Amino acid sequence: MLRKFRNFSEDRIQQQIRAVIGRHGAELHEKVRVADIVNIDMLDRRELGTYALQSHFDFVLVDENQLAVTAIEFDGPGHSTFNDEKKNSICNQANLPLFRIYGFQEVRDINAMTLTRYLVELVFHARVFQKMKDDGHLDPSEPFMLSGFIKDEAKNIFDSEFDFVANANGKLTRALELNGLTDDDLPHLSIDRLIVRSPDDDLHAFVSINSSKGTIMGKAGVRISVPSPGFLLEIGSIPMEIAQFADGMACDDLLENIRLIGSGAGHVVRSADEVLKEIIGLGRQGYSLALGGGGSRSNVDLIGAFTAGTSGKLF
Repeated sequence: MLRKFRNFSEDRIQQQIRAVIGRHGAELHEKVRVADIVNIDMLDRRELGTYALQSHFDFVLVDENQLAVTAIEFDGPGHSTFNDEKKNSICNQANLPLFRIYGFQEVRDINAMTLTRYLVELVFHARVFQKMKDDGHLDPSEPFMLSGFIKDEAKNIFDSEFDFVANANGKLTRALELNGLTDDDLPHLSIDRLIVRSPDDDLHAFVSINSSKGTIMGKAGVRISVPSPGFLLEIGSIPMEIAQFADGMACDDLLENIRLIGSGAGHVVRSADEVLKEIIGLGRQGYSLALGGGGSRSNVDLIGAFTAGTSGKLF
């Protein structure tokens, strides 16, 4: 009796990865034995070597030299965490970035980008960036920003498919205008943002904008764990870059809420007061600030709401 090589979730993820790896000269391998990627003789405990011989990675991306660049685990419903720490430890010792993802989130309208593709792009662009630093082509203090990588067919230096903030600001303000909801000649100055992270890597993102019908809010949640950052640790800004994806999701939600209110269906949109109460609640649950800030004309203070729940603490 034969079994399917992939389940539905694995098949969906491998399609998303294969759609992007060609541009980076990479290969995708699935269900790869850990010991085929990592030198088990270098591990600090015998039990880890035994586990590496018996276990596999869901997905491994390798470069043109047949060396692993990153591993991705899909920890969907029913996943057992019993041996996760062993695999995490192996990756940390091998300096191999390991991502654990838990769903199929995507940014639809702001930037057409799946979570899986975003993480693949993040790793390979960070790798190029770090090599440019090592080769002396960039100043050692130059910060990494994925949004700094522009499209091949870019019309200007700001034309990046990874810039969620700039793309969102333009689309959100245009949506306000199209729906007759603008109450300010500079509505982009009223956009406020907040992204908070739980101890177990849940990200919650919130975005607000002023309108003639009051403050409109967007929100989103995603969980992304990086138990082994590998070489990405040298980059430093990777957690912030991951938070940007959550911001893009929240902007998608805000864009949809603007359309709903503009079409007369505002009764299905959560009020700003309700969302602010949720933010205060997250502060009380031990979340910390990942990213935040906004325009000078915002009618709400998202960071202020968060600190109201944390007794003034941000981190």
